[in-house]
Amino acid sequence: MANSFQIFKNQQFQSIAISHFNTILGTSLLVPVLPVFLHNSGFSETQIGIIMGATAMSSLIIRPWIGFQVDTKGSRPVILLGQIVLILSTVGYWWATSFLGFFVLRFLYGIGQAFYGTGAVTFASSIGSGESNSNSIAMYTLTTMCGLGLSMSMAQVAFDNFGFYALVGISVILIGIAFNVMKWRSQPIQLAARNVVRAPFMDVLKSNVVCATTLSQFAASFAFSAALTFIPLASIDKGVDFYSLFFIAFAISVIFSRVFVQKIGHILGLLNATLYASITMLLGIVLLLITISPMILVLSGLLFGLGFGVVYPTLVLLLVERIQQTNRGTALGIMIAAGDIGTALSAAILGGVAEHLGYFVLFSATALLLAICTYYFYSILVRSDDKISDN
Repeated sequence: MANSFQIFKNQQFQSIAISHFNTILGTSLLVPVLPVFLHNSGFSETQIGIIMGATAMSSLIIRPWIGFQVDTKGSRPVILLGQIVLILSTVGYWWATSFLGFFVLRFLYGIGQAFYGTGAVTFASSIGSGESNSNSIAMYTLTTMCGLGLSMSMAQVAFDNFGFYALVGISVILIGIAFNVMKWRSQPIQLAARNVVRAPFMDVLKSNVVCATTLSQFAASFAFSAALTFIPLASIDKGVDFYSLFFIAFAISVIFSRVFVQKIGHILGLLNATLYASITMLLGIVLLLITISPMILVLSGLLFGLGFGVVYPTLVLLLVERIQQTNRGTALGIMIAAGDIGTALSAAILGGVAEHLGYFVLFSATALLLAICTYYFYSILVRSDDKISDN
């Protein structure tokens, strides 16, 4: 465990870790309370779902292209551009009042997230080699969950005491700090040799590891978006006003699992670790079908967080291990784009499901999709490994 934290002595990693923590903390501070703010402002569940899904729609459109830009121009300038767009889209909340206004801001926010997210994960996965590279990826994802967990656990309390617009200001300040850390403290990552032939985009897309990790990331993001957007609304509908019980439990368990994700991967193997993590997330969703109570919210948050904390870093490590470095940005861009699709479809479709069919059907559909995608993820990679061993 001590060896994992040695990567924090690397200045490049220090820069991306500090910047990433502040970016995630700033952007995620608004996510759990935005659906509630919109609901209190008179928007329907369908409208809220479309607004929340706009982020993933825009990310999806440009994410693969951004992956290519990272491979050819470097990750650092892509990160900085993304942070600028995130700041601009967040500032706009101070003036937005209409459905169209919020939709446009979330759409712009998605573009910023696409630039920032693809650049940041590629930057972190390019630090060091061998074990130090694995440590960099694992600790990078740990900073993600620290920022995400802290923001989600404190968002409702801050929202209730200070209001939405104060949180917007805090978010802008945090992303601004992150931008300055990357701008003045980090150095560009050396690009792969320009004369190296890169695989065509479709060849990367059709590779077994990209197809499998794409399915898993799609399902995980679909389920996460469903939880993030609709657990607060479902809890209020059931008379449980302190919906942050789910997010507090999620924060604790997701950080815990991220600390030990490397050890879990070594013991189980990356493939099995991802499988068991997805099943754990599934159990967290299934609990919500029983009822929604304070105890269920805590248990669901713990299970969902344990699984979610393992899924993403193991998927990244699977890709990094099996994809050539020259195509790494493209492959990661495709995988993250699959997450964007899951987020977009979850928010947009499930909003209508909640409004017309109820939250039981919403969480049932989420659990079913997660189960199907997990099965095919495992099947694709097992068949691929069997073919390699036969040869």
